[in-house]
Amino acid sequence: MIDVVALPVWVGIVLIRHDGLDPQRAGALATAFLGAVVASSLSIAPRIDRVRGTIAVPAGFAVAAAAFFAMALTQDYATLLALHVVGGLAVGCGLSLTHSAIGASPNPHRLIATGFTVLSLLSLGFLGAVPHAIAAFGGQVAFVVLGAIMLTAALAALAGFPERRAAASPDGAPRELPKLSRHVWFAMVGTSLLTVSHSMMLSFLEPIGLAHGFGTGQVMNVLLGIGLVNMLPGVLAALLERKVSSRAVMIAGPVLQAVLGFTLARSTLFGAYAFAGVIFPTVMIFTHTFIFAFLARNDPSTRAVAATPVMAMTGSAIGPILGGTVADHFGYGSIGWTIVVAAGISTFCFWQASRRAEPALAPATASPR
Repeated sequence: MIDVVALPVWVGIVLIRHDGLDPQRAGALATAFLGAVVASSLSIAPRIDRVRGTIAVPAGFAVAAAAFFAMALTQDYATLLALHVVGGLAVGCGLSLTHSAIGASPNPHRLIATGFTVLSLLSLGFLGAVPHAIAAFGGQVAFVVLGAIMLTAALAALAGFPERRAAASPDGAPRELPKLSRHVWFAMVGTSLLTVSHSMMLSFLEPIGLAHGFGTGQVMNVLLGIGLVNMLPGVLAALLERKVSSRAVMIAGPVLQAVLGFTLARSTLFGAYAFAGVIFPTVMIFTHTFIFAFLARNDPSTRAVAATPVMAMTGSAIGPILGGTVADHFGYGSIGWTIVVAAGISTFCFWQASRRAEPALAPATASPR
């Protein structure tokens, strides 16, 4: 999921500043990629027990790597659009099967928290080094790095992705899976709205800072700070697994996101911008860890967690183009109000999801072949 972390560099620095695209066209490319992730995951998640992850996951990430490498070779908008779609379809396949495998593990909360911690370490290197590399060698460097990351994921999956067998009824036929509960559906919608705000702000964090009158060096330091602080939420989520309720985290997450997002978009004080910018992405990581565990407990089939890319990327696909459109018509400051509205609806969804849900259910376990 490094693609989501990379949005400030991908959209703000590469597509807008380096390639010269306006915010709406730049946001549309990111939306095309993320929308393709959603379409792919929507197709795979309901059939998760019929797809061989040992083949599909390495193949998906390998195709994504090829798409990113190809993006580094062109600035033609139509070609970039096509490559963003192909890359998104491939990433969606790999992510759905990977999230399903995590959800089927003995401790989904701990494993997804570990995954987010590794993602944070990777984002530290990406946000700290890639902007400087772009300044020295050009915007294509970002796509080369993203391609290398996807290729590494493909090789790791090829080396050791776990096999799972589909659950069967006593007569050997595939078991009919129950419908997802209303609690699960509300949590999924709330997560999508959470990621709308997340991707909207991260896509325009850099141009918002410049619009406030901050220097390029100051904004780059904020991006580096994001990478440093992002190492903490995954670790904290793992340590607080049994000390903090999922309900409290799920409801507080979007509220805090609204406060920080509004501060980023409206404050002209660099200290406030820097603090809110560094903390803002951690809210998503910490909250998402508890949401993932909540879904794994309330859906033993792992279809909901397999649809994590749908939840995350639907919001992430809407965020860049919505933010770009709002910024074009009303200025960057209006993004703060948009985040407040999305966060309010997200809070309501999580409140509904956690009402009379079943937090005591044991996590789903895999059935290794």
